[in-house]
Amino acid sequence: MRNVERLLIKLVVIQFAFLLIAQALLTQDSFRIYLSKTLYYEGVVNGQQMPAKRQ
Repeated sequence: MRNVERLLIKLVVIQFAFLLIAQALLTQDSFRIYLSKTLYYEGVVNGQQMPAKRQ
């Protein structure tokens, strides 16, 4: 049981490190274009606007 707890703690620490790295990269404008697909979905990158949905 102790080995499982150690493994879980290591996984949590690694996950937190990846979270911090991802957040740091998303604040950089040069990386944001490549990492965030919502920019492409919204049409921000190519300068086009999506038509508004009608309800």
